[in-house]
Amino acid sequence: MIIVVGLFPVNNDFTASPEGVEIFVVSTEVHADLIVPVSHEIVDWSEKFDPAWFPGDISRYSHVAIGWGDRGFFLNTRTWADLKLSTVINALFWPSRTCLHVDFTQPEYYTNAVSVKLSREQYRELTQFIKSTFQRDQQGQVIPISGYSYSQTDTFFEAHGNYHLFNTCNSWVGLALRKAGVRTPWQSTLPHTPTLYLPD
Repeated sequence: MIIVVGLFPVNNDFTASPEGVEIFVVSTEVHADLIVPVSHEIVDWSEKFDPAWFPGDISRYSHVAIGWGDRGFFLNTRTWADLKLSTVINALFWPSRTCLHVDFTQPEYYTNAVSVKLSREQYRELTQFIKSTFQRDQQGQVIPISGYSYSQTDTFFEAHGNYHLFNTCNSWVGLALRKAGVRTPWQSTLPHTPTLYLPD
């Protein structure tokens, strides 16, 4: 019953902005990401992340995929062969530490990405939410987690929040969209739910 009620939409007055900022939302059976332009006058992500934090060259990519999730799962499950039952149980049933995964990329790499165009103010709200999720040091800088990456273009950062069964990577993406005024479910814990009401 709670899951059904949670699927009721909010921000029902949302309409996409034809000339707005195009972002992409990915929500698969495994994980959810927001994909945003690297460079925009509202925020330039290339100025937020030191290229030295990434194993390879990130300069040629137009977008950055950002996702939030269980720290243990992210850092210790490089491939499915690395997945342990204890990691899954800990992630779902006990509030656990989290981190953010940042990957410089191209939207066309994601066959299941859903596009939505936001107004400038909506995009500002979205990016403010993303930035607020990063933990920061005493100088106000984001905190990379050294020694962890899946490829040449990604790395991980310390994040705020706890992960559990009712607060998942999909929840984080859904909350980001709701704060930006996008029509989404009231609760988007389950896979694919953040994109449930996005325009085709």
